[in-house]
Amino acid sequence: MRLELPILATGSVAMAAAALYYATVAVRSQWLGRTYWRGRGDRNAVALTFDDGPSPDTERILDVLGAHEASATFFMVGREVESFPGIAQRVLAEGHEVGNHSYSHPSYLFQRASETDAQIRHTQSIIAETTGVRPQMARPPYGVRTPAYFLATRALDLQTVQWDVAGFDWKRITAQRIADNVLRKAQPGSIILLHDGDSAGKNARKNTVEALPLIIRGLRDRDLQIAPLSRLLPEKTYNLTKVKRIHD
Repeated sequence: MRLELPILATGSVAMAAAALYYATVAVRSQWLGRTYWRGRGDRNAVALTFDDGPSPDTERILDVLGAHEASATFFMVGREVESFPGIAQRVLAEGHEVGNHSYSHPSYLFQRASETDAQIRHTQSIIAETTGVRPQMARPPYGVRTPAYFLATRALDLQTVQWDVAGFDWKRITAQRIADNVLRKAQPGSIILLHDGDSAGKNARKNTVEALPLIIRGLRDRDLQIAPLSRLLPEKTYNLTKVKRIHD
């Protein structure tokens, strides 16, 4: 009997840790707040999303998107917007959507609530002041959400959007492998995660740039349209198509 208490205690700790991991890290988790990880499947379309920019590679990605007449959503890091304001402005000028991806790309799991709030609010201000558009979507770094994160995003009327398909382009893999990762799992309603920057500042996104035409052609060969992310999200919940420039 004496041995049962430590065993039970250990089991309880393990269960609590597993629940915490699922609630904060699992892309599809709804435990802490509403999270969109996949879009509407009735439009035979997918959405391309890019994280961690803007960066010089963003310009090359924009060139590819423009050449193929494809749209995307860029979840921007505040300090990168400060570093590359002209590129951030080009994203909006060419008709793409933007989202809030924190100021310095921390894991919110290891931040105080006040720091999380500051990360999100500061980035909203920077993107709005730089581009003239205030984001209506947010994606937390590493996909990690906390109660403080949802408190901050609700206050700013930000909708959380994760993904269901990843190119895994943060790994050291070829452009063909990135494209294969996407095309193998993409289906109507998919939200595709790619990167136009690197939060750690270690790797260029050359392979992502080279993979993008392969991805676009592969999707279209399967009759999957590439649509703005806002068009794949539930209209009854909110309407992201009504984005107005704050200076208008």
